Amino acid sequence: MYTKGTIPANAPFKEDYNTLLGITGNAIYNGETMDHLINTEFFKSIADRELNITKEYCEYARHWITTSKLNNFTGIEDFPYAYPSVGVSHQLDELHYYCLRNNLRLRMFKGEFPYNYDRHNFKFGEDWVENGPLEKNDLLLVSVPFSANGNKPNRFEETLDEAETKGVKVFLDIAWFGTCNGIDIALNHPAVEWVGFSTTKSLSCGDYRNGVRFSRHPYDDSLSITAKWGHGVHLNNAIGLELMQNFSPDTQWNKYNKKAKQVCEHYGLTLSNAVHIAIGGPGWEYFSRNGTYNRVNIRYAVKKLKL
Repeated sequence: MYTKGTIPANAPFKEDYNTLLGITGNAIYNGETMDHLINTEFFKSIADRELNITKEYCEYARHWITTSKLNNFTGIEDFPYAYPSVGVSHQLDELHYYCLRNNLRLRMFKGEFPYNYDRHNFKFGEDWVENGPLEKNDLLLVSVPFSANGNKPNRFEETLDEAETKGVKVFLDIAWFGTCNGIDIALNHPAVEWVGFSTTKSLSCGDYRNGVRFSRHPYDDSLSITAKWGHGVHLNNAIGLELMQNFSPDTQWNKYNKKAKQVCEHYGLTLSNAVHIAIGGPGWEYFSRNGTYNRVNIRYAVKKLKL
């Protein structure tokens, strides 16, 4: 389990560590999304609507990913199978089951989303990508933007090429899509088998989680069976669809990046490619992610710090 470090006596701004700065990956809450649902009387309108909109929701999410003007996430059209989920974490649960059923070893870059090693029999001494080459019985999981630095992990493209050469399947977690700027990535690298997407971070849907898993091939698992039987969380999907239709994937960055840069200047941090994540240098080890980056969540500071 990921744990916080010890706050050194000379740590900068240590009084803010548990009030304005944090260790989670949660995004900045944008109240405009809820205001939209209330002002348009969305919740009243759904009484007379068909909410089982699985196909429409999934296909609009596929389109929405291509509409960013700040990033270039290409190739999502190469994944014909799309199934809704309760956020990306739901997809990750199914991925861990897949590893167990197929006797595969999960590989991740240091600093990856801690949920994955809390849910998995992950061996910290050997299963990090940095600790050895990929092997045939591996499965590679990577978040982009990367959970540890808001951009990409080191040797990202080279590792995808290695995965292709060795027949290792890759899951790309793009849960932070919609919070970022300046990321250029071909999702359809030949090694990539799954792409996980959600609106949790981009559209403040943490309380009505919805997402889509895109895949190259069909999988007879809980996500596909749930979709087949129509047993999804249809209200969450309807909310996600409504918000995607009315908010750009660049909304978070456009709204908050100026204040985020001011917050970083105030604290002596560097803003990452994700607007809620900053990187600290020496002295910020309290926020260290597995000894890689000192990753600081600035979401509360952006909303509350008066500069």
